Amino acid sequence: MDSSSTSGFKRNHTSEQTERTSRVLIELLEGLPEAGDLRIGKIVYQLRRRSFGGIFLLLAALAVLPGISFFAGLALVVPGVQLVLGFRAPLLPRFIRRRRVRVSAIRTLGRWTIPWLEKLERYVKPRWLTLTDPPLPRIIGLVVLVMALTIMLPLPLSNFMPAFALVCFAFAIFERDGLMTFIGFLLAGIAFVFGATLVYLALEVLILLAEQLD
Repeated sequence: MDSSSTSGFKRNHTSEQTERTSRVLIELLEGLPEAGDLRIGKIVYQLRRRSFGGIFLLLAALAVLPGISFFAGLALVVPGVQLVLGFRAPLLPRFIRRRRVRVSAIRTLGRWTIPWLEKLERYVKPRWLTLTDPPLPRIIGLVVLVMALTIMLPLPLSNFMPAFALVCFAFAIFERDGLMTFIGFLLAGIAFVFGATLVYLALEVLILLAEQLD
């Protein structure tokens, strides 16, 4: 590979890492066909690393819903493991990748999402890049696995703080914002301590009840 090809690859890789998410979505919408449908797998491929952020954002929203939080935590295991293994984009099951979405629905979602993202990008932006470079994504994956277990705990309020941590990790991935990574780690630590405390108290109550029954 000659030097010009190598420099071209570096420019493309750097552009992918620093280009704003709203701009990526605009380019995706501009490249859509006029009508028809599109496979979900192709959309995820075009979003590349940012698709992890989208999955975390979706599952964070599901994690705070009663009755669904356990399944949201269970679903988090897949992208968490894939981040630990160094995947650049989440590998969805084939039946999801092959599922088709109407182009009109994608355009409608884009028209609603992009203005919101552009406002958010005033505050969430590329910074503290050391906290977004390897091996930090793998560490985020490990933390996500711990948060998945915390979300699955059948205890009151144990899922809210992990959900907030996931939102921070999603924004960190969207915009390579190391500050959001740091806040995500901080919230994850608090969530872990809170969850462990709830488990300890629940066990103490169970032991007390068992002693009284004896």
